[in-house]
Amino acid sequence: MCLNARVYRTNRQQAVSFNNDEPQYSASGVQSSRSLVGERQAEGAELVHVVITRFMQDQSALLDLGLARLALFQAFCLPSMLAQTNSNFIWVIRTDPKLHNQLVTKMQELLKGRQNFILLGSNNNPEGFGRDQEPIESFLQADKINGISAPIWSGNITLLEEAYKLSAAAGSVLLETRLDSDDALHAQFVETVQADARNNLFSHPVDKNDLWRLWCIDSKIEFHPFNPFPKNLSSNSTTPPAEGYLVLFSEKICVTPGLTFGYGAGTNRESLGVGRLRHDQIAKKIKKCEATDKTKCVSRVSLLPGALRARTTTSAGMSHVITGNEDIDKDNGFRRKAKDKVFIKQFYHQHELWNALSSLFAIPRRNAQLARSVIIEHMTGIAQDNLKGQCTSGHSCKNSTKKVLENYLQQK
Repeated sequence: MCLNARVYRTNRQQAVSFNNDEPQYSASGVQSSRSLVGERQAEGAELVHVVITRFMQDQSALLDLGLARLALFQAFCLPSMLAQTNSNFIWVIRTDPKLHNQLVTKMQELLKGRQNFILLGSNNNPEGFGRDQEPIESFLQADKINGISAPIWSGNITLLEEAYKLSAAAGSVLLETRLDSDDALHAQFVETVQADARNNLFSHPVDKNDLWRLWCIDSKIEFHPFNPFPKNLSSNSTTPPAEGYLVLFSEKICVTPGLTFGYGAGTNRESLGVGRLRHDQIAKKIKKCEATDKTKCVSRVSLLPGALRARTTTSAGMSHVITGNEDIDKDNGFRRKAKDKVFIKQFYHQHELWNALSSLFAIPRRNAQLARSVIIEHMTGIAQDNLKGQCTSGHSCKNSTKKVLENYLQQK
């Protein structure tokens, strides 16, 4: 992305630009009055959109890590979902059924009154949302092995059941979006992806095993509690900003926030025919959607930026995470990348980036300040818990990640 070039805006797509001294950003906060379950496209056809988020699954005993992740969820993830300009979706948040009561209670408070935000006590992660004709009970299991029903801590389960049934109905289209609990989506993300799905997955005749399309973001903003830029740039600053730092850049791979699988009539995950690809392999293995390609391709969401990722020591993979310890961070590949002049320019435009985050994601600086204070205050406990959480079921198991966490704790 060329950061010094003017980026044109429309009422459907907003973008960050550093050309104007006083750039204006806007994103509608008006929620759609359409159904929270499905939007009828034609007789017998429905569009069902489910967003899936995992929170502390199989890590119930790690309270410091849980409190930090909860702070990030409250600061970034939740506000962006509340601000979606199209509320026609179901948000399923899965967390460990044995999660500490302090965390469960706070999550319930945050989600109170949101019928389409479903909080489940479940370590199970089924895909396809009914497309394999599995009963709703299989989706609502607390554990894939034992088959115990998951506690439902928040949300309207009837809406979830109705959406699950509609997703398998003849002629329906299903969108399944991934969103990690410390990430956020542009306020127009749901609206944009659904519009593209209507144009491409409803416009074809029913052809089983042929109607699918993927979406991933084209650019993202990263939130860093510690300075990711060269150390000398902040030499004139007496104190670091209370809200932390933002970095904007484009992505060649498909990152996890906003990764969406779209299934047309009679289509499920197996119809893709590419196996269980890691998110970073999708752009390599699946062709890019061009003007003539409606299906069987991956499309880039035209929102600049499309997502925010929080890069803190709560991260399972620790990619791009700056710890604040210069001896450890000097080997961080992202720190070396941030020496590039395009990135260095962003150090002097933090005000514009924070304005963009507020307008396009509904995330105020105050949110980041509070989350950053929690991260910094509990850094040691977070790192200890994250190290314990490595290689637990469904989580990262990288030697490089464990090494960074171990080095940090040793130096502390």
